[in-house]
Amino acid sequence: MIDFSTHFLESIGLRVSRLAVGGSHFGVSTCRKDVMSIVSTALDLGVNFFDTADIYGKGESESALGDAVYGRRHHVVIATKFGHNEAVKGASRTAMTQCLHNSLKRLKTDYIDLYQLHAPDPSTPVEETISTLQLWVKEGKIRCYGICNVKPSEIEHYCNTAQAMGGMLPTSVQNPVNILNYQNYEEIQFSLNTFQLGLLASLPLARGLLGGRYRSVLDVPRTHPLSGYKGLGYRNVRTKKAIDRLIYAAQELNRPPSLLALEVILANRDITSVLVGMSHSEQLLSLADLNSSLLQKKTIDYILGRRLALD
Repeated sequence: MIDFSTHFLESIGLRVSRLAVGGSHFGVSTCRKDVMSIVSTALDLGVNFFDTADIYGKGESESALGDAVYGRRHHVVIATKFGHNEAVKGASRTAMTQCLHNSLKRLKTDYIDLYQLHAPDPSTPVEETISTLQLWVKEGKIRCYGICNVKPSEIEHYCNTAQAMGGMLPTSVQNPVNILNYQNYEEIQFSLNTFQLGLLASLPLARGLLGGRYRSVLDVPRTHPLSGYKGLGYRNVRTKKAIDRLIYAAQELNRPPSLLALEVILANRDITSVLVGMSHSEQLLSLADLNSSLLQKKTIDYILGRRLALD
């Protein structure tokens, strides 16, 4: 069963589900009626965490989510991101102010629970970005803030800067984590523990590569995002072997590969929440049987390539 984690955002009283709904399809390939259905289904299942970004669908994702949670805002935790929008790009105070204004308007709310820098902006001093976010926390415009797609050195730089400035530190890091790149988690683990940051694992199914349909990235259709530059990192023998192990374990355990891939990530209690993109509510219902507590360590180790055999 999908469960809850209370250690994430605990300092500001937020209770967040370990499964989060990713909204990259909202308002793009998913119509607003379906977004409404996804949100309702999620809340029925105990999933209260929704992640989006101002760049998704050029703002349509935020707008669709805003419509869907209207009237039940206090039952949901909303995370959105800024910094990649071509119209207002970067993490300067001027750009951030415009981005926040637009996001609040589209989400139809007067505050954002978790406001995240989509990626580091080398053209803006970190002090300018952090001071703006800390100010907005004090003003109540955001409840906390996070950073995304960062390396250990960047995590330490942002956190040390925030600490030196005397305000709130980042609350979370959102980075891609799945069974194909699990070392990404291991590389930032020390920094996360040092600054007591929550980790949001994005791309847990590697853009669908771990759903059981494909044996390698070479099997995806030409229209699939992984057929282009987004699949370059997966075009290796190590990826194919990992997918083979996942499919074999799924067959032995009589579990769908997608559920098993998610359960491996959820079994790590240091990972706060796992973000799964949704196009329709049936996808969410198919995840209702997630139960990482039943997964044996030997199975996890086999899938991650730490042992040679499942038995």
